[in-house]
Amino acid sequence: MPIDSVTAALEALDHQDAGVRYHGAWWLGKNRSAEGVPRLVECLLDERDKTCTGGYPLRRQAARSLGMIKDSRCLPELLKTLETDDVQLHEATLRALIQIKSDQCSSSLINYLDRDIPNKPIEALIEALTEQRMWDVSEKIQPFLNDKSERIAGSAAAFFYSYTGEMTYLNKVISLLDHQNRFIRQSAAFDLARIGTIKATDPILTAKIPNNVKMFAIKAILNKSLSRSNQADSIPDTDLASIHSSLFKALDSLARDNFSGNLLIEQDNQIPETYPGDGSTESDLLSNAFDNLRSPSLTSRKSGIKQLVRGANRFKIDLLDLYFSESDQDITMGLIKAMAELKNPHYANALIDAIGVEIGNHCQGNIRRVAACALGDINWNAKISSQSLHAVFNKLKWTLHSPEDWGLRYSACLALEGIGNADSIKLLNEAKAKETDPVLSARLDKAILKSKNKTSIHHIENKKVL
Repeated sequence: MPIDSVTAALEALDHQDAGVRYHGAWWLGKNRSAEGVPRLVECLLDERDKTCTGGYPLRRQAARSLGMIKDSRCLPELLKTLETDDVQLHEATLRALIQIKSDQCSSSLINYLDRDIPNKPIEALIEALTEQRMWDVSEKIQPFLNDKSERIAGSAAAFFYSYTGEMTYLNKVISLLDHQNRFIRQSAAFDLARIGTIKATDPILTAKIPNNVKMFAIKAILNKSLSRSNQADSIPDTDLASIHSSLFKALDSLARDNFSGNLLIEQDNQIPETYPGDGSTESDLLSNAFDNLRSPSLTSRKSGIKQLVRGANRFKIDLLDLYFSESDQDITMGLIKAMAELKNPHYANALIDAIGVEIGNHCQGNIRRVAACALGDINWNAKISSQSLHAVFNKLKWTLHSPEDWGLRYSACLALEGIGNADSIKLLNEAKAKETDPVLSARLDKAILKSKNKTSIHHIENKKVL
């Protein structure tokens, strides 16, 4: 059954199929449906779907969804889940409490900290205690600084840096960005995002972690700095403007090059770039390019993009036709990246189509962002592009207002800034009036100012010509 509305999602919670019930709970959380809170609370007690190990997937998803909705009405029942035997449900609840940000859960968190529970989700618990600024439990968190799990030790160090502001603790978290295990590196980046100190930006940007994670962390830091909510960063206002400008430049770059996703970055230095020889045919080039784009190596995938660009220039291969005939997601991402580099209005329909795909995973989210940015890099002054521009503006208008993916909205902002005409300014102003995210709101201001300057320059140049 299709679940595309609150009513359908609520009906799904009564379906006989456990998978449909689970998807209904997920949909309500993804779409931040406050109407679904009472039924999701009921799902926290649902015993119909139990795994062989004694867990309850629907309960866990209900807890996660309640965290996304951030409605404090659910707190009494949500806190009761910490008394069950399902530790995965405990973790889902703790992460939901982090998102809800209520001061009504302090005593429950302390009680949970004191209980002896096998496989207790200590990392999530410490993060919840940090979010609540519960520094009174610091003596109980101290032993975890030396835990055998680097992720737990990192979360404990983040707790103590947030509490004391001492660089020793911050440096311990930063050092984990160089860990050989990529999951520990990413966990450290998320810890630094929660800390939100500007001191962590350079290590994050140079770390071997996916661009998605870098974007998330830099945005979180920028968000705290814009709101001046991080007391550890006592930076004069005169310096903040320059710092914020550099962070926005970093976010701009990450959005435009958001290609790596969760690729195995460790393999980059192990796989050499490969190209067919000068005597190669169009078929040889495409075959080699597609092989590179399917590789787990970021280096190989970049080689594949270069080959597609070369094929478009040398053999006049129509990347637009390839895009609409190709179903392999890795290859379609490579095609979009190649089109972005070529900056040809001919590819506008493919870029618009790529923005419109449903997000099924991180890679599809990346495709949308790269495609949106590419629309702003096209030379829209060319006569050939005039018929396409209306469709572009319609898609970017939707992109600025509809998706929950802040990175996609950010990319649409960059695209309109790149186009920089009167219609762009109108859409940017409309988005600014509705945007509640501090980082996006500030970036919209920058785009509006830059677009106005661009239109003023064009106006002056046109008057000189006349």
